[in-house]
Amino acid sequence: MQPLSVCWALWILLLAALGGCGSGGPAAVGESACSVDYWVSTSGSDSASGGAAAPFLTLERARQAVRQDPSRGRCSINVNIGPGTYALTAPLVFDGLDSGSSSAKVVYRAAAGNKAPAIISGGVPVTDFTCTPTKLCTGSVSGLPAGAMPRQFYVNGQRAIRARSNYGQAVNPNYIRVPNGYTQILPESFAHPELLEAVTITQWKMMRCPVASLSGTTLVMQDPCWSNANTYGVPWNFQLLSWLENAPEFVTEPNMWFFDPNSRELTYYNTNAGTPTEAILPVLESLVELRGTPANPVENISFQGLQFSHATWLEPNGSNGYVSDQSGYILKGSGYATNTIGHQQITYKTQGNVTLQYAHNIAFTGNTFSHLGGVALDLDSGSQDNSIVNNTFTDISSSALQIGGLSPIDARPNAAQATRRNLVQNNTVAYTGQDYYDSAGIYVGFTSGTLISHNSVSHTPWSSIAIGWGWGLLDYPKYPGLPNATPETWDNYATPTIASNNEISSNRFENFLEQLWDGGAIYTNGSQGPDLANGLLIKLNVAQNKRPGAGSNIYYTDGGSRFVTLQQNVSLNNPVGTVDFGPCLAGSSISPLCATTGILSYGADFGGCLPVGNLTYSGNYFLNPIDFFGPQLCKNTAFIPAYPVDLEIQNNVPTTSADQVPGWILFQAGVH
Repeated sequence: MQPLSVCWALWILLLAALGGCGSGGPAAVGESACSVDYWVSTSGSDSASGGAAAPFLTLERARQAVRQDPSRGRCSINVNIGPGTYALTAPLVFDGLDSGSSSAKVVYRAAAGNKAPAIISGGVPVTDFTCTPTKLCTGSVSGLPAGAMPRQFYVNGQRAIRARSNYGQAVNPNYIRVPNGYTQILPESFAHPELLEAVTITQWKMMRCPVASLSGTTLVMQDPCWSNANTYGVPWNFQLLSWLENAPEFVTEPNMWFFDPNSRELTYYNTNAGTPTEAILPVLESLVELRGTPANPVENISFQGLQFSHATWLEPNGSNGYVSDQSGYILKGSGYATNTIGHQQITYKTQGNVTLQYAHNIAFTGNTFSHLGGVALDLDSGSQDNSIVNNTFTDISSSALQIGGLSPIDARPNAAQATRRNLVQNNTVAYTGQDYYDSAGIYVGFTSGTLISHNSVSHTPWSSIAIGWGWGLLDYPKYPGLPNATPETWDNYATPTIASNNEISSNRFENFLEQLWDGGAIYTNGSQGPDLANGLLIKLNVAQNKRPGAGSNIYYTDGGSRFVTLQQNVSLNNPVGTVDFGPCLAGSSISPLCATTGILSYGADFGGCLPVGNLTYSGNYFLNPIDFFGPQLCKNTAFIPAYPVDLEIQNNVPTTSADQVPGWILFQAGVH
């Protein structure tokens, strides 16, 4: 038998030399001539071979096998993942040594024939509940680091409500704001005041600060969170107390929960009789990281048909809290000066539960991102030529997608650092911003060549899409696009930012501004290019059914916006709303602004506060297709140019109903 074995070995070597480690005829141009398959199963073993009959147990083991496979980069490699939940104990990290090639990709995919999802999870199950006749259930949680305090909890596939005060009300009336926190009007006692969190919602902001202690009847806030939040002036600071959160005393409504990080006991107010049948507490902050380097990016890896779920984000637990500047970008550390413009120059992004950095030609196709506690998918610095297509994003604490960043290397990068030519197409995005209302459904920082097309975005607490940053203060030439700003505010720059040649087209936006106001379906700020030809193109989008009372500009070109073209966009059933500075006659009311709540109208189908100009609106379908809203309200007394300059408004169509819009425009918008 030995001569036959030698013959077979020689034949295999010959096939390999000819590129033939698979079958199926000659390869098409740009495709691998061979393929290798591995399998992963919840009933597998990491000591197995990884074949169809002997699958691996973990994704990490499969990643190791792919990395060590000598055919990687020459043959396509498929990792077929069976149905079930793959609970990670650490993030799944890929770097340049895990890359495929342009003609031989590495694919992590749901196995063909799966009758249930393949779930990549960062959570632990809670199973040992004991419930009272009043449906109050308690259970201990194992598998958590000491002192860990996850911020989300999911029961029977639904997000539970972290225990909070005055549920269903706009403001907590029982507290008066004092310099170091809030003093009680009606005394309350708390078993764990150090676990409490104060929450404020105002205009486009949401902030969360942890309580340091209960001193007498005063809730003393932690620093630097409290100090940072109050570097902003009224109404953008921590004046209004919307509610208190995370105390066992607040578990008073069905579907509320509280977790004690010291005893590791979770309390849940069940919505049904008996015990919860499926309860998951997120533990990991990161599920998957594709992190290359400028010199060795991670490349040519695809994820298909998978579900990414049950990750949290713990930064807001710490002394920094969650002090939002805007759109999920927060303040950290100390040293921030008091400002009168409403924004700080140095901010930090919300963490992504799936992250790309120095990653090229990465594809996410047909996946589900759900029940996540940070940004679902973050395309960070150096993300180039990636595609996000045909995915579903739902029940996300912050944004579904974050593309590019705001750091100096993002704004003015070298070739390796640039975030560019990324595609976001045919995705369904819904119920984002569940914990952080200020976040956009999709946020785009400093990028070039980003295409966001044919997506359906609905049920966002603030804007559906936000793009740009700096309000002109980071641009060249600079422009002070904020009240009280001057040309000397922030740093000076000698070159434009990378922002250029981005496009937002053929998307459908519905049910936006569900919690906040002063946003829109598409919100821009800062210069979007070096000129109009290479600026931002917004075309053929359909925006409808915003929260009626929310004051907004549906297509919102805010401070410093420049070089933006809007063509054949539609706004339907988006009545002009009002301002909302909270109610009066509460201990933390924003007086006298609260007197205008629900009374002073704000916004239109298009407009913005202090844009530079170079804005073109043509062929759009708007309720009022003539008047640009903003200059009559927004003024900058320190610097008053004739703004906006080069504003072109032409051939727009007055529109009050869908039958006044060509059917093909309505049909083509959104997921197809």
